[in-house]
Amino acid sequence: MRRIQAGATLLEVLVALLIFAFGVLGLLGMQATASQLTGEAKYRAEAAMYADQLISQMWADDPSTLAAQYDSSMGGPKFVAWRNQIWAATTGLPGTTGSNEPTVSISADNIVTITISWQAPTEATPHRHVVVAQIRR
Repeated sequence: MRRIQAGATLLEVLVALLIFAFGVLGLLGMQATASQLTGEAKYRAEAAMYADQLISQMWADDPSTLAAQYDSSMGGPKFVAWRNQIWAATTGLPGTTGSNEPTVSISADNIVTITISWQAPTEATPHRHVVVAQIRR
């Protein structure tokens, strides 16, 4: 009877180690996913902050000069300064140049549309944050 039982404990220990290893691998996978999602949330919060910052500046300015100062198609000076802040290497969003360049459009009744796109180095497609506001006094 003792001979039949020999090695059963070793087999139980090996099965327990296998289950433990799968558990650790699962935790590492969850940690990697959480880290990636935290980075994405950081970039989304930065994009929202930049858009809110520009809208705040617009509220403080004369509404009749918004298009001349902020419209990206006109190359407004305040838009250029804001865009350069986004492009700054140390504080800005990654991948905001070229086809991902931020845009600001202002309609005749001062409806402002701000589009900020960014693309992290490890991602294949860009993300986009769009804010629409109406500036009135």
